Amino acid sequence: MSHPFSTSARALLQIIWKTTERVAKYDEMIEKSIENNLKLKDRVGTVEVAGREHPSTQDPKLRVSGQLLDKNGIRITSAHWYHDGEVKYSKGRFNDAEGEA
Repeated sequence: MSHPFSTSARALLQIIWKTTERVAKYDEMIEKSIENNLKLKDRVGTVEVAGREHPSTQDPKLRVSGQLLDKNGIRITSAHWYHDGEVKYSKGRFNDAEGEA
């Protein structure tokens, strides 16, 4: 299921939930995390969320996981969006830009 980004500047961003129903709280969190990240906001075309909210044995905090793809479908990075609002990107350089506008 896809969900277009809500602002006109990012109207082309799609969030696709694979193998599960979308969760509005995470949609909003994903949108804001990309919109507020200088290194991602003009690059990401699609976010593919893989599966339901989950913990892991290494990290018990609830989260969803996904891939951020550019407008050509090429993977930029992956990320975890945590239930408490925290965001962690697999490529550290994107964590450094989080919250910057």
